[in-house]
Amino acid sequence: MTGPGDTYVVAADLVRHRTTAADGSPGWGHGLVWSFIDVRRRSHTAESWVDRSAVDAFRAAAAAGAMDAQVRAALLEALAAGLPVAPDRLLPDPVRLGPGPYDIGFGTAGTLHEEDGGGRYGLTLRGERAHCDLVFSPVPAPASAGTTGDATYAPHYAVAGRVGAPGTEGTVDVSGEGWIETGSGEEWCKTGSGDGRYLADPGDGRYLAGPGGEPLSDELPAGTRDIGWQRLTVLLDDGWRVTAESVDHVDVPSRAVLAHQDLLTAYAPDGRALPADDAHCRSAAPWTSLATLTTYPTTWTVTSEQLRLRLDVTAHFPGQEVRTMLAGHGFLCAAARVSGTRAGRAVTGWALVSAVPAQRIGDLEEYLGRLHRVTRREVRRLYPDRPSSATTRSLLGGTGASLDGFTDTAVHRTLVRPVRHLTDPGGRGWRTYVCCAAIELVGVRADPYTPLLAAVEVIHSANLAIDDVQDGSVHRRGVSAVHRVFGVPATVNAATAAYFALDRVIDDLVPADDGLKLAVCRTYLGTLRAAHGGQALDLAGHTEEMDAAVATGDPRPLLRRLRAAHRFKTGVPARGFAELGALVARADEAQRAAIGAYFEAVGTAYQISDDVLDLLGATAPAPSGSSRKHTGEDLRSGTVTMPLAHCVALLPADRVRLLWKAVRDGGADADTVHGVATAIARSGAVQACRREARALVDDAWRKLAPLLPASLTKVLVRALGTYAALREPEPPAAPAPRPK
Repeated sequence: MTGPGDTYVVAADLVRHRTTAADGSPGWGHGLVWSFIDVRRRSHTAESWVDRSAVDAFRAAAAAGAMDAQVRAALLEALAAGLPVAPDRLLPDPVRLGPGPYDIGFGTAGTLHEEDGGGRYGLTLRGERAHCDLVFSPVPAPASAGTTGDATYAPHYAVAGRVGAPGTEGTVDVSGEGWIETGSGEEWCKTGSGDGRYLADPGDGRYLAGPGGEPLSDELPAGTRDIGWQRLTVLLDDGWRVTAESVDHVDVPSRAVLAHQDLLTAYAPDGRALPADDAHCRSAAPWTSLATLTTYPTTWTVTSEQLRLRLDVTAHFPGQEVRTMLAGHGFLCAAARVSGTRAGRAVTGWALVSAVPAQRIGDLEEYLGRLHRVTRREVRRLYPDRPSSATTRSLLGGTGASLDGFTDTAVHRTLVRPVRHLTDPGGRGWRTYVCCAAIELVGVRADPYTPLLAAVEVIHSANLAIDDVQDGSVHRRGVSAVHRVFGVPATVNAATAAYFALDRVIDDLVPADDGLKLAVCRTYLGTLRAAHGGQALDLAGHTEEMDAAVATGDPRPLLRRLRAAHRFKTGVPARGFAELGALVARADEAQRAAIGAYFEAVGTAYQISDDVLDLLGATAPAPSGSSRKHTGEDLRSGTVTMPLAHCVALLPADRVRLLWKAVRDGGADADTVHGVATAIARSGAVQACRREARALVDDAWRKLAPLLPASLTKVLVRALGTYAALREPEPPAAPAPRPK
């Protein structure tokens, strides 16, 4: 639609979903989600509303579907009160259904109703930032319109009315074109995809084609598949309309695409519907939402040799995401421009793109790993692939000194490459997510703050590089430790220089607020001091304290020392990363303190569970040549850990003395490590550690939860805490014989 000098796109989905009540009686859940897109101002506004029956359906789907156990528990906890997760809002009044198929009222949120007997319909939408009153008048189809093959002429409407756009005063008159589509609620329920019209699924769990178009007829286990789809509705300036659809069937645990199908129909100005048997719809230029960690394309290419058609579709701007549980976590609703050729002639036009990628969270670690793409991109801006004078000046403090090409190369080799050696493989990514989540938790979009994610990743990688030097580690993140590749002097220097990464991005984060910059710097410097203190405690070791605990049978002083070391080494840095995010998001003081305390608990719990995993790894050693991280290194080196300390009070004193004597001085062989680890694990020490870690997280969560609005990020942050406390050991890459 166009107004005075502006172009607007409005898209609304009015949803009815068949539900089953607790007593087995059938019912309906309802939802309204709509987007208002201001193309010139690059503004995208969305709202979503649901009724209580829809919330019940969300809860039932979470309980029954394939989902990470921690995420499921957190989601069910969030939905337990019968309220939706923001930004979904609960409709204040029951949904009103009229006599016609296009007559439904969502109270003050919006209505669709028949204007008169002439096929005209009115759409009213009321939001906090945008609103519209539009009338859809049918454009008569030519006499030749109707069914052609398996396709039917899609009704086309002239649209006129008034809109109120964000950032403008009052309302403006608009006119344009549009369409109304319907789908079967029963199909929606059957497929679980959001719209049965988009699926080539006969309903028996069998699919028509594999990723390369090959026949695929194997049944998939129920509950392990997810479906992603995208639909492009293109209106060309020559009067033609094209609809292109793409469907992926995805295995939830592995994220592998099991089946793919493209569909395309072109509608001529005279109403003829021309389906294509050779449709191809390919997407590119991915953009990742930091609110949902869902990746969407921003460009598409639609082709059909049969129709002599090629269309290049480009979103007007990234970020056109709608967050709602009506589509899982969210979906793309993007206005786009179109260019290409049809029948040998150049064409242009515009498009509306809807995309719901397969997004079910089957594994929390995999989900957090979705942030890697954004983090790596930002790290490359700080530490580029190739030498340059700009990078040299930035790394050397922006002194402006004249430096030749040799210096640029030397700086890149000694300051950039050692850091990239660890950032490129990437780790589990939860620390970077902590920073991102702290911003999103208070209702601020994290997308403008991606330079902060790079700084966090670089700083954490520097910590790991120094830690590996001090511990003499051989591998990290599946590659050789940095000092094994670049040498100890270069590693120490590059890692130390990387601690100043925050200084290189702070002006991008808070460009005109000296007070906030000071708070950010103080928070970061305090975090850095605490982390070095934690490392000092770790290097000092706890051998003498363990000796005392074994002699007295009282592990409490030892446990206090270990908790302090874990807190300062891992908990306080996690708190610092979270507080940096909360600061730039301008969270209030109470929120900032509670967010920091929660993530300190998460970090401490993570370090406790790291001790547990290393112990359990020793009870089931990895095969020869495996690069698994947790294989009993702590016991082999004589390092005192939380499980070892807890077993002091759980085993007979003479048994504890023998176990400690076997590993105290380091260098124990594999059989000895296995025997000691098995005894500790059987003592109940693992359960004691997990209870302690879970209690830390739960206590901090009880204080934080009331201060935050409900949101998907809040759900996932809760799941992250449980994950940190209760991590399970990764299985060996292949069966390994038990040592004798």
